[in-house]
Amino acid sequence: MSVAASHGLEALKPAAHGSWEPRRVLTLSAARRRTALVRGLRIGFIVAAIAIVLTVIIQMITGSLQPAPGAPEAVGTDVRMINPRFSGRDENLTPYVLTADSAIRRRESANGLTDLNRPRLVYDFLSENEGGSNVLAQTGTYDPAERVLDLETDVNFSTFTGYRFETSHARIFLREERALGDQPVTGNGPMGQIRADRFEIRESGDHVIFEGRVSARIVQDRTRPDARPGEE
Repeated sequence: MSVAASHGLEALKPAAHGSWEPRRVLTLSAARRRTALVRGLRIGFIVAAIAIVLTVIIQMITGSLQPAPGAPEAVGTDVRMINPRFSGRDENLTPYVLTADSAIRRRESANGLTDLNRPRLVYDFLSENEGGSNVLAQTGTYDPAERVLDLETDVNFSTFTGYRFETSHARIFLREERALGDQPVTGNGPMGQIRADRFEIRESGDHVIFEGRVSARIVQDRTRPDARPGEE
């Protein structure tokens, strides 16, 4: 081969052949750095996740070791009423109206028990006391679900049949037009005066029953034509 031909072949060789190897070395180095960065980020994420889990576990353990908070104190929800009014009918459809100076509905009662101050009752078998007052007692408790009225302290009421009763406790069943008392009672009426340990009023006051140590003073009606002077 001639020298001229040789020079011609050299002219066909790539001119950048000398710079190819360094460029490849730089590319491999960048890949290694990128791999190291990804590995570092992965390790950092794992460490952060472990730290979060450990923090949650520590908080749970710390919270379980702390004393339980005391039960919240219930706020009173008693309902106070001025001049309350309760109305209804008994089993015979006889209407009644129960009022008082004031009342407090008990918050713990599921039946709506209500404490009454100076209760009054307008009802078929009751009549007004002396002076036109319907005050039955100083205090009382009304159960609207069962329609039962409990009277306490200076219980004093009269029936339409003319009997007047004084006792320390009485219970009136408004559905049945019935009343009873389990404490000593004194009464007076058309037939005279009576004292007993217990009493019961039935059938709208048509029947009055006294029980226990009963003592009575019968007074004869002096308006009768056959009544003699001084007869009792």
